[in-house]
Amino acid sequence: MSDKKYKPQLIARESAIKILYQMMINDASLDEVMLGFVENRPYDTKLLDKILSEYVNNRDKIINLLDQKIDISFDNIPILDLCIIQISICEHMFVNSQKKIIINEYINIAKKYSSPKMYTFLNKILDITI
Repeated sequence: MSDKKYKPQLIARESAIKILYQMMINDASLDEVMLGFVENRPYDTKLLDKILSEYVNNRDKIINLLDQKIDISFDNIPILDLCIIQISICEHMFVNSQKKIIINEYINIAKKYSSPKMYTFLNKILDITI
């Protein structure tokens, strides 16, 4: 095991993306996914709960914003990338309006979990929408 210190907020953000991914893949509710969710690293439970509840309550607003601001079809975007985009927009709109934090955190997440060029695409989307 590494001596690397975990950042509870970063782990909460990563967990939110993983949970949304499970919701989309399994066409499941947040409650259904949360029953089986396990994260062994310490994370900010308040932040995770806030991001997920705001996403569930404002999903249509997030999607409408993306549809209005971005002139591309999201049908061809991999589900994981779509989860990163939607959760980052959600957090900025409803949880944390600090643009620099949101952009930095989610670009780092995209670099870690997604395709090599996703983070540049995400950066463009965040610049347009937040």
